[in-house]
Amino acid sequence: MTDSAVIVGAGVIGLATAYRLARDGLSVTVVDAAHAGAARASVNNAGWIVPIMSAPVPAPGMLGHALRWMARKDSPLYVRPSPRPDHVRFMLSMLRHCNPRDFEYGVEALVSLNERTLASFDEYEKDGVRFEYHRTGQLLVFTTRQTMDGYRATTAPVERIGHTAVPLSGDELRDLEPALGKEVRVGLHCPQERHVDPTSLVEGLENRCRELGVRFLYDTPVTDIRSKGHVVTSVLAGGEEISGDLFVLAAGAHTGPLTRLAGFPLPIQPGKGYGFDDTSGSVTLRHSVYLGEAKVAVTPLSNRLRFAGTMEFGSSDTTLDPHRLRGIAHSAHTYLPGFSPAAQPQGWTGLRPMTPDGLPVIGPLPGKDNLLVASGHSMLGLTLAPVTADIVSALVKAGPHTPTTAHTARPFAPQRFASRRGPAAAHRAS
Repeated sequence: MTDSAVIVGAGVIGLATAYRLARDGLSVTVVDAAHAGAARASVNNAGWIVPIMSAPVPAPGMLGHALRWMARKDSPLYVRPSPRPDHVRFMLSMLRHCNPRDFEYGVEALVSLNERTLASFDEYEKDGVRFEYHRTGQLLVFTTRQTMDGYRATTAPVERIGHTAVPLSGDELRDLEPALGKEVRVGLHCPQERHVDPTSLVEGLENRCRELGVRFLYDTPVTDIRSKGHVVTSVLAGGEEISGDLFVLAAGAHTGPLTRLAGFPLPIQPGKGYGFDDTSGSVTLRHSVYLGEAKVAVTPLSNRLRFAGTMEFGSSDTTLDPHRLRGIAHSAHTYLPGFSPAAQPQGWTGLRPMTPDGLPVIGPLPGKDNLLVASGHSMLGLTLAPVTADIVSALVKAGPHTPTTAHTARPFAPQRFASRRGPAAAHRAS
């Protein structure tokens, strides 16, 4: 019988899980090493709910792009040289997954995970979670048809769950968003996609959790995970021993060291994203817009325009590299010629929890029956937060071997890292 749960991590994944388990009737405690309101990766992001863009980061051709961009500190993808053995192993493992077989397997797994994404956010709103929520759709815009065709092939599997990508000409795109410049020649209109103000979502989930009786302990780093055999009995956090029936590690990019404490280290490494908010009003948009070749997300919020982009591997802190911010601003001007950024935007960073195969880690940690992991969502943490919580809830209620739960959760199980085979090979062997 599971009556109580301890969630480690107060980002969007941890909050969504706490909310769901509290709705299930459990007594829930959330612990986080940071101070209240410091869920950086969960608030410092584009705020997109985008099943249409749910694909693994390691993709065919990624290595070529990375090598070409290595000399540019303002490039969309940058691998910071590092001699750390864990970084080298992670990047080599990610490289092995940059093939069509593993990529297609990952896309299919994420399509299944996204079947109820939009309905889940609608249910949040109906249940009193208060957040800024936009249902205006998304545009993916490109300067070349070749780039658009690559994205269109990736989005095709998502159409069967109702997420369409309609090709448009540059002029048709400008009819929808007049701010787009003449360099934009083609694009995709994705009417089902949505976006939120991520800060409002995190605050709304926490407030609703508190209404449901969830206890929060901030400035409380977990320093030990204590077990009796295969059962975790407590975590030592901030000097306090916190007991429970169920434990969930949802600490984002910091989850890897916690799994090491539990005896099964997972390869979850940080990937640093950058962004800034523009309040000048020089450009107004209705849709969220993805600037295809630049890999920059632009999000219209109630009081600002948010720009987010780049992925930097090999950095585990939140320091700002001004070259990367300027790179986002400069590339955005190509697509939005009316945009006039400040000479040096006041930016932010967030560490995304990355895995070498590009798929989240959701499920029981091998060797610990009541310790679950909910992390490794890369740049899809906000999109996948509700369904991740649903899987955790199903695992608690019915166990991992019920047919529906097993089918949905299997590609994301932590157990996949116990084998040297890639996820696609493991899938074929099962």
